[in-house]
Amino acid sequence: MKPVNFYTQIIVICGIFCITIFNSVNAAINCDRDTTITADSLRGAIMEIIDEVNRKSASIDLIHSENVIKIKTATMDETGSIEVRAKKKDDLWFRIYGSFAFVSKDAFIAHFNRKKFLYFDNLNDKVIEGPTNDTNIGYIARIRCSFDDLLNVMTGTVNIPVSAADTLELTSDKDNKIISVKNGKGRMLYYIDSDSMYVKKYSQFLTTGKESLRILFSVMTRSGTGYYSRRIEILKPLKNEYLKIYNETYETGIRNLDFKVDFPGDVRRVRW
Repeated sequence: MKPVNFYTQIIVICGIFCITIFNSVNAAINCDRDTTITADSLRGAIMEIIDEVNRKSASIDLIHSENVIKIKTATMDETGSIEVRAKKKDDLWFRIYGSFAFVSKDAFIAHFNRKKFLYFDNLNDKVIEGPTNDTNIGYIARIRCSFDDLLNVMTGTVNIPVSAADTLELTSDKDNKIISVKNGKGRMLYYIDSDSMYVKKYSQFLTTGKESLRILFSVMTRSGTGYYSRRIEILKPLKNEYLKIYNETYETGIRNLDFKVDFPGDVRRVRW
């Protein structure tokens, strides 16, 4: 057999080495591409679940309800009544009245939208108006939360807000799909009934990992293609605050809802 030239051996070895490197790089690129596709597909699957939850929630609108409300904070522990009128996604009106120890008829009436609010304090003969934010909601509703949280609690339905910058994750247990929505403010965890696609519970966690808000929805009632909760509980674990609403009457599709806050012309007006 004719011996192989030394230089020929070197060329063959270099060729094999280059082919090996090329295949390795190509495999790594394909792996990265496959990972990206998987991540995009997972986000798409999660968004389909969120869209279905939001669609069912949005189908319940133009709401009028009468409810029993219980509020427990560091300074109060009282039960009374609350009337609610809501038009998604921007209008919420409520009147707190009844059997609170310090409350007379029509003690507090408020109208919120996403930008501003108007609040009539009948006990102190004053009207307060200002921007809608967590602090102002906390002063009036007695528990600090966002406008979306307040709308969810007052209507017994849940809309899951998501932005393109949010990180989404999906897990599950025996009865629920569990969606995590994470951003620079912290993390939201939503427990969604796997069969009927309504939110049973959601929690807010700070960037420190501590749970700052928990809202529970139970005694679910079907209305058209959606569901609303007749019992809603909101807890602030870090402050030991608690609010519960139990629905007595609940109507939807009310076209002539009135969101006006009536008050006497001689009351003191305060702007925040």
